[in-house]
Amino acid sequence: MKRLPGIIISSIVLLLGSLFQLLMGVLMGTAGVIEKRQILASGNPATGAALAHSAITPAAALPPWMPIFMYVLAGFFAVLAAWGIITAIGLFRMYRWARYSVLVIGGCLAVICLPSMLLSLVMMFIPLPMPTTVDPSQMNTVHGFTKIIFGVVAAIYGIVGGVGVFWLVYFNLKKVRAAFADTPGEYVPGPRPLLISMIAVLDMVGVLTMIVWLLLPFPGAFIVWILQGWQKAVFALSYAVVLAATAYGLWHLKEWGRRLAIAVQVVGLVQYTAFLLRPSVFANYNAQVQTAMKMPQQYQQSAQFNQEMVIFSMGLGMLFLIAILFTLHYYRGKFRASEEPPQSATPALP
Repeated sequence: MKRLPGIIISSIVLLLGSLFQLLMGVLMGTAGVIEKRQILASGNPATGAALAHSAITPAAALPPWMPIFMYVLAGFFAVLAAWGIITAIGLFRMYRWARYSVLVIGGCLAVICLPSMLLSLVMMFIPLPMPTTVDPSQMNTVHGFTKIIFGVVAAIYGIVGGVGVFWLVYFNLKKVRAAFADTPGEYVPGPRPLLISMIAVLDMVGVLTMIVWLLLPFPGAFIVWILQGWQKAVFALSYAVVLAATAYGLWHLKEWGRRLAIAVQVVGLVQYTAFLLRPSVFANYNAQVQTAMKMPQQYQQSAQFNQEMVIFSMGLGMLFLIAILFTLHYYRGKFRASEEPPQSATPALP
């Protein structure tokens, strides 16, 4: 079957992006090994003294959980790279499943990168707290350089998010759907809407996030309670199970999965509302996170900065959850149809 130019270009772009992610995973894993060695060396008086007099920054100033975080992040990059490479090969070979895969990838890129672009643009206009070591006469220069950095980051997020939007539009075109169909010119849509597939994939990403969060020494928060130790472990594992069940139910168009997904979004809205109505709870949680990260005082965020970022990020998060609720309600007919028992064939009357 003839490959359209857009399919070829998309497979090349996806392959290059996946190779870049693989490179980032390798670099992150290597950095984790180096940090781990420096942390172990800093515990030795002889090597620690040598590091202190060398050009290398002593690892004692770094949190001990940093290598573990780098290893987990390296594995996450490797999984995403493998997914992208397999999808790119599938696109080039015109496999039908590859079209669905690139649609999910494009949707995830759009959902993640476009809000991140808006957040980066907002960060350009919020005065960031500067370390006390910065020369006051150079403060304007540092602020200007910081705005440039956030502008570049916003541009990168915008480009990647734009690619995701392009894939969502392009791979839903009639001629592209027909190119991936078994018979040229014919297309039989699948029973599961694309947006439902995206929500299911995001829930699976949430499962991985809960596992990573469980391994890190950060406190947890649920409504107005700060979770530590075994409470955090129980909550993280329970929530991971709920998210995994939600992803399974949505992927297989189970009505109970849709209702469970609605409950998850409602809990998220309650969490955001509690933080907005009780800012002292979030301030306490943020202070405990910074303490767990062992951040120096000069690098900790100011109260004004926290308040502005909390209002914007949580408002954006609430809009995202409301959009998911609307999607689950809009496609409710797909789930009801999947729950109906198959009708038995009526025997023909003589």
